[in-house]
Order: sequence, then C-alpha cells, then structure tokens
Amino acid sequence: MNVITATKSGLSLIVDQLQKQKEELTAIYNNAITNGEKLNEVKTIYITLKDVDKRLNELLRIC
Repeated sequence: MNVITATKSGLSLIVDQLQKQKEELTAIYNNAITNGEKLNEVKTIYITLKDVDKRLNELLRIC
C-alpha cells in the first residue's frame, strides 16, 4: 500500500466518522429545539454541529 492510498483510506474513515457525528448532532439539535431546551444549550449544539460540518466539507474537498 503506498502513501497516497493509505492517506485516502485514512481520510475516508475520518469522513465516515464526521458524517456519523453530524447525523447524531443534527438529531440532538432537533430534539433540543422540539423539547424547548435552554437557548444556550441549543446554541452550543448548533456551534458544534457547524464545526463538524465545516471540517467534513473541508475533507470532502480534499478527497
């Protein structure tokens, strides 16, 4: 296995993990809004979700 193949394989794993994390955070965010959670908690979840989304998009551009 050469370095490029290994790197792409590693990036694919990271992308998969970030996509799963994004799905989980989206569900948590939607539940927080539905359940009327405190604004600060919803805001924190949203910021984390946007950070994951940003990292995911950056990695997808590389792949």
